[in-house]
Amino acid sequence: MATARFDTTAAATELRAAGFATAHAEAIVNTATRAVDGLLTESRFEAAMEGLHAEFREQRAYLDQRLAEQTAASQVLRGDMEQGFAGQTAALQALRGDMEQGFAEQTAARQALRGDMEQGFAEQTAARQALRGDMEAGFAKQAAALESGLAKQAAALETGLARQLATMAKYNAEIYRYLWVHGSMIILVLCSLYAMVESWARAQA
Repeated sequence: MATARFDTTAAATELRAAGFATAHAEAIVNTATRAVDGLLTESRFEAAMEGLHAEFREQRAYLDQRLAEQTAASQVLRGDMEQGFAGQTAALQALRGDMEQGFAEQTAARQALRGDMEQGFAEQTAARQALRGDMEAGFAKQAAALESGLAKQAAALETGLARQLATMAKYNAEIYRYLWVHGSMIILVLCSLYAMVESWARAQA
């Protein structure tokens, strides 16, 4: 087979285009270059490619094994998680049952307390009404006693006022009499003085 110059750049580009990674493509080109000592034959290139394909298959088998191991581990982990979720679900259901029972007991207790409070309120209302009746009766008695006392005080005031008015009328009569007597005496004195003055005036004349 004829030989030809080996274009490493073109070969690496073709390998990358074929799906090989850049590092693999460069490794292939370098290996092929060293194998043919600057020249590349078809048979040597195919042999090199076969070796690289074998290496690629080994790597792929290793990757498949690792993937299977990870898948198995994931399944085991999934089983553990499902078992844990089942346990948590059972625990949550038990907790929900306990909470519902507690709520039912609290509801019953609240209802009983409400009944006791309503009964207490009714008793307090009856007691307040009885106390109100007693207070109203007491107020009525006090009002009657107050009215009676006020009537007595009014009668006593009227009697005292009548007595005071009679006394004042008596005093007024005495005062008027005293004024009349003294007024008359003053008039007599004045008349006597006038007569004396007139007599003296005539004597002087």
